[in-house]
Amino acid sequence: MAFLRSDKKKSGTYLRIIESYKEGGRSKHRTLYSLGKLEDYTVEQIERIAKKLLSLVGLDLSDIVGGSFVELGRFNYGYAMVIQKLWKTFNMSRLVRKASFHNRVQFDWERVLMLLISERMNDPCSKRQVYFNQQEYLGFGEEPIALQHFYRTLDVLSSSEEVVKKHLFSQQRNLFTTVLDVVFYDVTTLYFDSHQEKEGALRQKGYSKDGKAHKTQIVLGLMVDKSRNPISYQIYQGNTYEGGTMMDALKKMQAQFTIDRVVVVADSAMIDKANRDFMIAKEIDYIIGDSIKILGKEITSKLLDRKAHKAIKGRSLESFSYREVNYKGRRIICTYSDKRARKDKHQRQLLIDKAKKWLEQPSKYKQVKKRGAGRFIQTSDKGTPIALDQTKIEQDAKYDGFKAIATSTKLEVEDILSKYSDLFEVEHSFRALKSQLEIRPVFHWTDARIRGHICMCFIAYTFINHLKNITELQYRPIIKTMDQMQVSKIHDKKTNKYFYLRAKITDNQEVIIHKLKLKVLNDTTPQSAINQYFTK
Repeated sequence: MAFLRSDKKKSGTYLRIIESYKEGGRSKHRTLYSLGKLEDYTVEQIERIAKKLLSLVGLDLSDIVGGSFVELGRFNYGYAMVIQKLWKTFNMSRLVRKASFHNRVQFDWERVLMLLISERMNDPCSKRQVYFNQQEYLGFGEEPIALQHFYRTLDVLSSSEEVVKKHLFSQQRNLFTTVLDVVFYDVTTLYFDSHQEKEGALRQKGYSKDGKAHKTQIVLGLMVDKSRNPISYQIYQGNTYEGGTMMDALKKMQAQFTIDRVVVVADSAMIDKANRDFMIAKEIDYIIGDSIKILGKEITSKLLDRKAHKAIKGRSLESFSYREVNYKGRRIICTYSDKRARKDKHQRQLLIDKAKKWLEQPSKYKQVKKRGAGRFIQTSDKGTPIALDQTKIEQDAKYDGFKAIATSTKLEVEDILSKYSDLFEVEHSFRALKSQLEIRPVFHWTDARIRGHICMCFIAYTFINHLKNITELQYRPIIKTMDQMQVSKIHDKKTNKYFYLRAKITDNQEVIIHKLKLKVLNDTTPQSAINQYFTK
């Protein structure tokens, strides 16, 4: 009996036609013909060889492939497999039991939450659209989920918001052995597709970081560690001053979590006397961006005097320098960067060019405001633009390249600058929440549904960031990889049996499978055995 054998070696895959025979009662093999290296053939050549062999026995390729098997549907199995593994990693079933007891939930909201998180990662959409998309997934149960259960799950999350945050924090402390010594804090705004405000509600109009000042919004404060692992979040009314959120967020963090003494890192929008006094009283060290322009002439002139600046190890004095002074009980470190100076000059020139257009055609613009390009324009008593304000332009240029940082720590300057530069971690977290998970615009109107939506997105971000940390893949490749983990449901008309045919496993899938220690689907799996790969 002859058959085709493929032998994988370092140099490639070799094909041989082997004959099986018996000699002295023992089975032996011998090579009838060596076909050479598989990689030396094109796909078309292999296809022609297959067709020729089939034609010799009176068959056609369609008799083998097209005539017997019918694809009934294509499903994603990756999200169910990965989410269920993360569910165990973060002990989420314990959280669900606790929330179910307090809320007396009568439906399987755990399954609903898994699906919501999967869809938020895969293709963020409305809860109604998730209801329609659930049929595209394999592994979340065979019975369809009712539409109202998606909304009711948000209600459960809203009432369990603090329990969720505390649970995820404790689980992450168990997962990561690194000491929590730095907390990064920042705020962003999340807008709604709405213009109507309601007194006392979360949705209010305020300063929008998305440039959506005409729409209602909420303010979201987020704390992360140096690996972007989320620590906690707080939701505030849309008209809340962002600097005023910091003290409240820190109070709640200390009240809810058992945290060692940490250094809080935040940008200059968070700096005010009340925040500094609070952190000192609570023994919370800080590294916060400071504003050189409001420190007073005497201290400002010292900080801007580059002759008194020092060099950082490994950097030239011309490209990067700093000066440190003590001021009102805090250390202020002022740095100068030639790269930042070029950027500041370029951004100012863009505003000047806009101001010139404003002056050329003032009728096309609204009333001049004293920010943006408007701060470089002289106006009449009636607010009419007159000319460029050269004095303000020159004054602004004095600060090109300079940045001040205030701190209560005794750390070395290099460590302070390093920790402050890591503030981009929370900015990346917001970027992931906004772009990858599309946390906004928000389409819920009640405070409870808003809180439930944010809580669900917080869990989804916790999961995807954990995947990023353990796989060392970025967010988009992770999503693309899980999206490609698909199977086709096949009906074999000859045998009247059903099975699942798995798509080829890619290199990135191998990484996720290895890091999470997932049970790999076989190339083909009978329908009766498919559920063994998915456990709740």
